Amino acid sequence: MRSIVAVTNEMDDAEVAVGELVEQINARGPLGKNSCGFVFCDVEMTHEDFMARLKEKLPFDIVGCTSIANFDTNNGATILSSVLTVLTGDDVRFGTALTDAINAGNIKEELEKAYKTVIDAAGGRGEILFLTPPFNNVVPLDEYVNILDELSGGTPIFGGLPSSNLADGDILMFANGKVHSDRAVLVLISGDVKPVFSVQNFLSEISQHKHIVTGAEKNVIRTVEGMTFVDYLRHLGMPVDTLIAQGDLAIYVSTPLKVYLSSKNERDKIPVARTIKTLNPEDGSGVLFGAISENSAISIVTMKRQDIQASCNMAIREIKEKIAAASEDGRKYSTVICISCGGRYMVMGEDKAVEGYMLKGNIPEDLTISGFYAYGEICPTIVENGRALNRVHNESIVICAM
Repeated sequence: MRSIVAVTNEMDDAEVAVGELVEQINARGPLGKNSCGFVFCDVEMTHEDFMARLKEKLPFDIVGCTSIANFDTNNGATILSSVLTVLTGDDVRFGTALTDAINAGNIKEELEKAYKTVIDAAGGRGEILFLTPPFNNVVPLDEYVNILDELSGGTPIFGGLPSSNLADGDILMFANGKVHSDRAVLVLISGDVKPVFSVQNFLSEISQHKHIVTGAEKNVIRTVEGMTFVDYLRHLGMPVDTLIAQGDLAIYVSTPLKVYLSSKNERDKIPVARTIKTLNPEDGSGVLFGAISENSAISIVTMKRQDIQASCNMAIREIKEKIAAASEDGRKYSTVICISCGGRYMVMGEDKAVEGYMLKGNIPEDLTISGFYAYGEICPTIVENGRALNRVHNESIVICAM
């Protein structure tokens, strides 16, 4: 399998934007027997016209989503761009599927139907499953991953929750030439492909002392050692009342929770970060961007600029080591797809492009680079004996190489 990455900065004229992308793809062809495209778009794009024209001009399925910023081979990380990655080859097969509108009552049924569609098209279980779910407050991101992990028997799942610098309604998924805000997109790749992964979420400790979650459900944390979550944050000295009044997501992003999840499936023992989304002053609970379980151990940490740079460097080093190890049998890697937390993008302030520059400067030149900034990152932490431990991350950078 090989990859082609095309980029356009045209946001106003969909015809021109699609023309630029198609011209770049044709110049870097030829395409193999089977192909699939992933497109990541700035929210400023006229998405409906853009996706309809892409479907008309290119003879393969294209899926994707909106993002506050994108990664690409030529520029590192940029805003006001659309990045199209085409994976193509004679020795791989692609299965794509789009669910109907997702809600808490139909998520399992919808994912089961979509998963059957992709395995039928890909000809089996596959080697990697890409997931782009809708952004809403009804279904936590972890539910998508947990259901698909069970359905697939531990196939590696990689992807992220789309992002936007505008209102929630502008967070969109793309499939079949159309635009959606309430559906999940799946892509399964089977054949001669061996993905490798890296996850890093280096954070600075405020306190080494951990506290036990005594009340939680899905992505809602209610009590910590007998205190409401809001009172727990007050106990640690956080200006909770001011944060609630301001709805200050920037503060929540820069002071996430470090969580040691309590679950029989968390056999890697690797802590995850969880960003606070909202706090409820009435019942003292908090909504997180990822799930949390009772009996988990938590602490408050900070994410600083140097943490972001250090974790990006570690992720790049690890993925290069895994590529080198997997290439010993003559396998040639073609592409790196990076998904980083939108919170990391916010915290970097004037240095928002730093992760993109680091990727561009350190990933081997014969590999393409693409990806986007997400509101939740999906990546396995372990793949053993063909089964992945698929996890949802916040405040993290995740990389997949194929």
